[in-house]
Amino acid sequence: MNGSWPSATPNSGASELYVAEQFAMSTADALAQADARGVGDLVTHGERGIDITYLPFVLLPDDGGPRRLSSHVARTNLQWQDEGPATWVVHGPDSYLSPELVPPQPQPQRLPTVPTWNYVVVHLRGRLVAHHDAEWKLQSLRDLTARHEPKWRLENGPVSAIERMLPALVGIELIIDEVIGKAKLSQNRSSHDLQSIASALAEDGHSPETAEVMRRLALPYISAREQRVRQARELQLRRKGSPDSAKIDDRAD
Repeated sequence: MNGSWPSATPNSGASELYVAEQFAMSTADALAQADARGVGDLVTHGERGIDITYLPFVLLPDDGGPRRLSSHVARTNLQWQDEGPATWVVHGPDSYLSPELVPPQPQPQRLPTVPTWNYVVVHLRGRLVAHHDAEWKLQSLRDLTARHEPKWRLENGPVSAIERMLPALVGIELIIDEVIGKAKLSQNRSSHDLQSIASALAEDGHSPETAEVMRRLALPYISAREQRVRQARELQLRRKGSPDSAKIDDRAD
């Protein structure tokens, strides 16, 4: 990422996930986060109502068309019948933030210091397609194994035994129409505060992964905002020649 937050705008009212501008992830960052996680909740709606299954998946390589996820469910899990609109919800690192982690603030405080939660979540919205073809399902199993297993391969199954299982499985594919990423990572605080909070999370072993993603995703946004504030303050000082004329909060945007 460059030194500013992605230019992505908050998602439209058609989506169920609310994302304030400062928490919006770029499509590339959101897809990378989903790919790194490789598991999430498949959410669909069919004749039985809302169906949700926690499933590992493979983000298939970019072939120039819509990005796709592949996985499978047991045939007895009737969610495969919910072909049509679907969302795969992928959760990234998260952590509770105690007010004790926030450095003491200048008085009077502009913003209160309260308990909160930092998190990353990605919604992959699109169209669910069920696959019954044995070759498609076998290839999907190979992809899934290659993605998640460093040593074991289908040949160890052996393949002949796995092929006998295929009728009990239904392959599922999500053809992605929209990628919505939300990274709520203390973007409302200063860069000094963020570094202090991230260090505390990492050093006490509570959530080093959250600390890493805070520095990687949120810090560039905060630093760019602080740079804009400094430039605006300097401009005001040059125009009016008085420090009292620069009344800009370095956390405002």
